[in-house]
Amino acid sequence: MLDNGPLNVRNRTVERAMTIKIERPDDRGTIDRRVARTRAMLQDALIALIPECGYAALTVEDICQKADVGRSTFYTHYAGKDELRSAALEAHLLSLSRRVSADEKTGNRLFEFSLPMFEHARAFRSLHKALLASSGDTIHDQLRERIRRAVRTELSGKRIGDAGVPLEFVAQFISGAFLSVLAWWIAEDSSLSPAQIDDLFQRMAGSALPGRSP
Repeated sequence: MLDNGPLNVRNRTVERAMTIKIERPDDRGTIDRRVARTRAMLQDALIALIPECGYAALTVEDICQKADVGRSTFYTHYAGKDELRSAALEAHLLSLSRRVSADEKTGNRLFEFSLPMFEHARAFRSLHKALLASSGDTIHDQLRERIRRAVRTELSGKRIGDAGVPLEFVAQFISGAFLSVLAWWIAEDSSLSPAQIDDLFQRMAGSALPGRSP
């Protein structure tokens, strides 16, 4: 069989990207099934197309074609691709949050979000490269704020403010460090496994918290 070399590699990469889907809970009782299904199709189409084309180049027509949905149906649910992007990213991050909630808490980990995020980033490297490509991009800002909220939630009961360092300062510091490490790890194609990079992050983040020993 003829092997087209790099072209085949690229096609396989795109094919894998097109299989990315958001894991969603059962929406029965909270939203009409047809509405939920249509929104899911549009969100999944956007998530699949971002690694292939880049967000800036995508059009509503591209998304509709990928989702097999008409333009009038698209605009019934979303005002434009920016609104769809916000909804898709929120659903994507909620799916990661459910993984964290399902894990058994051992009490030894400071930040429960980090390992699932590293594992997902390794599994869907092309998607995360696109999400983290520009620190000024709205997608990146949404991701950063979601991580900040996760850090705030986990630190709120640890009396961090009592050590003289404002809780919000710690949340900004830890979330910024996490996203910087994540972006470097993905961009450099590091040989460190998700568990290894998470262990390093946990140790460094823990030693930086006020009142905690290294």
